[in-house]
Amino acid sequence: MNRQLDSILAADGDVGFRGLATRVRSSQLEPGLVAISKNIRMDESRTAQVREGYVNVSGVTLTTTLVVVLVAEDAAKSLHLIGAGANIATMTTAGSTVTVTTATNWIESNPGHTVLLNLAGTFTSKTTDPTGNRVATWVSNVRFTFTLASGDSTYDVTTANDEVVGAPKLSGGAVAIYGACRFSDPNDSNNDRIIIAANDQATAVKLSDLTTAVILYPAGLSVSGPCDLLQEFDTVVLRQDGVTSWAFDPDDGSKGFGGTAQFEKLTTGTYTQPVDLSASATVDSSGKVSIAASGHLLSTGDIITVVDAATSGLTNGTEYVVSVSDANTFHFTAAVKTNGSASTVVVRHKAAVGGGYIHAPAAAWGAYVQRRVVVPYTHTSVASPARRSPPIYDELIFSDVLDHNTFDPIGGQFRLTAGTSDYIVGVQVYDADRLLVFNRNSIHYLTGVSGSLADVRSVQLTDEIGCVSRKSIFMHAGTVYFMSDSGIYGVTFADALNLRGVQIPLSEGIESEIKRINKAAADSVIGVYHDNKAWFAVPTGSSTRNNEIFIYSFLQNAWESIDSVSANNWGVVDLISARSGKINELYAVTEEGGVHQLDRTGVAQDNIANAVGQAGTILYPIPAQLRTRSYSFGTIERKSFNLAEIHVLSDTETVSDGEFSLVVEDPDQTIPLGSLTTLLGTELGQGEGGSIRVRLGNPRGFGAQIDWQPSQGRPALRAVGLRAVNTFNSATSVT
Repeated sequence: MNRQLDSILAADGDVGFRGLATRVRSSQLEPGLVAISKNIRMDESRTAQVREGYVNVSGVTLTTTLVVVLVAEDAAKSLHLIGAGANIATMTTAGSTVTVTTATNWIESNPGHTVLLNLAGTFTSKTTDPTGNRVATWVSNVRFTFTLASGDSTYDVTTANDEVVGAPKLSGGAVAIYGACRFSDPNDSNNDRIIIAANDQATAVKLSDLTTAVILYPAGLSVSGPCDLLQEFDTVVLRQDGVTSWAFDPDDGSKGFGGTAQFEKLTTGTYTQPVDLSASATVDSSGKVSIAASGHLLSTGDIITVVDAATSGLTNGTEYVVSVSDANTFHFTAAVKTNGSASTVVVRHKAAVGGGYIHAPAAAWGAYVQRRVVVPYTHTSVASPARRSPPIYDELIFSDVLDHNTFDPIGGQFRLTAGTSDYIVGVQVYDADRLLVFNRNSIHYLTGVSGSLADVRSVQLTDEIGCVSRKSIFMHAGTVYFMSDSGIYGVTFADALNLRGVQIPLSEGIESEIKRINKAAADSVIGVYHDNKAWFAVPTGSSTRNNEIFIYSFLQNAWESIDSVSANNWGVVDLISARSGKINELYAVTEEGGVHQLDRTGVAQDNIANAVGQAGTILYPIPAQLRTRSYSFGTIERKSFNLAEIHVLSDTETVSDGEFSLVVEDPDQTIPLGSLTTLLGTELGQGEGGSIRVRLGNPRGFGAQIDWQPSQGRPALRAVGLRAVNTFNSATSVT
């Protein structure tokens, strides 16, 4: 008697991979989507391959010499910093603050230089071990402070006598990178540079040959926190919130790349122009110089410069502070003798242009808009900038055409959300005549920005959504993307006037990954378009740095990978698409490592710098992983999995290896299948393909996934298949 088989063999799998989706259960994913994709690239043929490594191209820029000292405790319970000979510095504690006062000027006379030291010694009684590298705050040439954990105010050491561990050397130097920008030389189309700003100086990396050049800061000044760099016309401007902006002109003969490259402070205050006064000057016996100049328009305290001293005894080029006698006379005191008679001199002063024109406000950032610069108008423009009173956070101000340091607060200023707590986060040029303005809780646009500012008008587009991070904003193919509280969104104009927002965020498919973003640090998120992909550097978990990169493929219309590195201290300050010769490449500027080119090495190793004082770059393995969707064979019944088929292709640079596992759902279990070499019986050589058939031992469950963790080379996963039987599928009727 013939009887039909109780169990029917079923097959499921994927012959290609196009993207990552994590919002829904792995058993609900469409063919070609995967549940985990870490450091993976999916090309047009839908092959999933380990990414190429990142490589440092700037050299190690943070090379500060550390101070090596021994800390000991004397009978007076004070701490001593031991130096060579008589150079002893006393260390005293007050709560968590340790103050170091040196006997001589060991510290460079520059408050912008951060002091690095290394505390060494054997401490027998302590709450927290104070030894190790410490970053100290400059107080004066003979004093600096650093902080220990609260309660660690006294320490004991086993050493009875003071000993020198190493000759102390207090140094400045770069300890962190705070900002970066792309500079495209208008005189050389193939020589893009990336300029990175550390605390003590900037560095320009020429991408065509990877040579570097130091750019000094104005004397006595430094960068102490996040800053914004922007190419404005042929000049690079560095901005810090509430600090007078600096400008670097690469073509300046003496202070450009051809000389000693250096930033210079921009002129501040009201906009002025030089005015020369030719007037009669007399000098009395006390050195009082009286000048009769009808309608001079000077005020007491103004500064004049002698241009032509004639026979007065004054010196050309000397500046004097004047006192005004009346509308036609002013005077000052100089080290000159009585000239006996009046002589005609020429002096120069700066007079306000009028109309309320000012120099660049001390803004946190700027943007280039139709031959103008636009900045948030939160600060005044004076030598020591102060926030406008009352504080205003919702105003923009535009510069004059082709002039980054002339602003009109009357005709070029626009307020968007007066009377609300909303504030401006960033802007994005949409087309020739419109500027999108992203507030924290709303989106607006200005129209008419291509012509006279008198014709500009503002329109509120929505108050239902806003932007979290300025650097997350970028445009591709008519859509502007940005990071919001609810994920990554895109907006576009449906017609000339109406903005159309995407109701479902672009990040909908990876919602579980978006929830891992540290919201407290989300204002640091960076977005950029490069090579048909959107790249978002984000802080995840408890990290306050952008330690991972989320990648979306416009070709596949799906998220591609969650990128990370094995090294600690990886924090992306900026993502920049720039030309290396004639080819655009993608670069990541990191807080402690300089400029790194992404997807460049051709091998599965990251060659990066990631620490202050690091002697050179370090090779790190790429932590790659791919896990397929759950194959449920189109039924909700329990299956018995008996066979896996896997097709792998090795890269052309090296042999490949990696571990495979079967991940079973309901009941949950993970079953190791073995390495690529073990399953093939031999290593998978360069450029070779391999097909694997693995008997699974009939584990039971609702569905199963293949998990793949490459460990050598850059192998590519081409296809995966599973076979199973439905264990409860019976042809026998039951009465």
